[in-house]
Amino acid sequence: MSINRHMTVVFRVSAGPRRGFGHLARCRAIARALGITPRMAVRGDARTRAAAVRLGIDVLAGGLHALDALRPSLVVIDDPSPRHAAPWVAAARRRGIRVAALCDGGIGRVDADLVIDGSILADRFEADLAGPRYAVVDPRVTALRGRTRPGRQRVCIAVGGGAHVFSRVPGLVAGLAALAPDADIRVAPGFTTPRSRPVLAAGRWIASSALVPALAAADVAIVAGGLTAYEACALGVPSVAVSVVPAQQPAVRALARHGAVVDGGPLHHSDGAGRVSSRAAALLTADAARRQLAAAGRRLVDGRGATRIAEALSRLAEGGAHA
Repeated sequence: MSINRHMTVVFRVSAGPRRGFGHLARCRAIARALGITPRMAVRGDARTRAAAVRLGIDVLAGGLHALDALRPSLVVIDDPSPRHAAPWVAAARRRGIRVAALCDGGIGRVDADLVIDGSILADRFEADLAGPRYAVVDPRVTALRGRTRPGRQRVCIAVGGGAHVFSRVPGLVAGLAALAPDADIRVAPGFTTPRSRPVLAAGRWIASSALVPALAAADVAIVAGGLTAYEACALGVPSVAVSVVPAQQPAVRALARHGAVVDGGPLHHSDGAGRVSSRAAALLTADAARRQLAAAGRRLVDGRGATRIAEALSRLAEGGAHA
């Protein structure tokens, strides 16, 4: 079906150094699939909103008043807190605006006109569009699939933003460099960064905007159990997936059961950096295991989730006001 590229959509998202930027990145990917400007009301502090602006997002001021100013045809909510999402659902319905909501394994589910859960855990919960067919990855990922890997073994580390990147990743890099001294290690810092990044024992930091190309070029990736794990699957990049918050661990385990990732366990545990670096180094020398992981990841996540959601949102917007 054709997508209505002239409709106005307001995204309500939660983001920040502690919550991460996965919700924001997911909605930006959907906006790209729709071919529209990503207009977002961001639940986060001033620093978070500034980071969103740097990512090319039109950050809306005025909270719920944005609905009166823009009169959108659709509101899309991506917030893990139903308490914070509920006022937006109610305000949209009072104005006759349809509402779609994204959640993860049931987390953040609200009573919307369209509920989307692209998590590997979605079959446990009620959603209108459920499962990895609706896993949202950046539309650029599909174009990068099948890219030839460089001759030197390259590792991409992308475990989100926030303090854990700077407290845990240096030890992870040092452990990996000791086990695989010839590896070319690239580390994504997340969307918000401190004034100075810690020195790495090997490899280098990359710009946040370079994450998708770096991930596509990697022989092995170390990723958090959120959006980037699904991007790695879609790219066919063999990955060690870690949980940076307890809520990510069930998804990491489920992806591992499907053979799509290696379960690296919790990164924040005292032995986390050593455990994860050991599993990533072992994967670098296991050609057959990497091929199996790549094939399973691609079977599970085909990279077209954002397009499928964009088509469903366009249909929802064309359906008129909420009954």
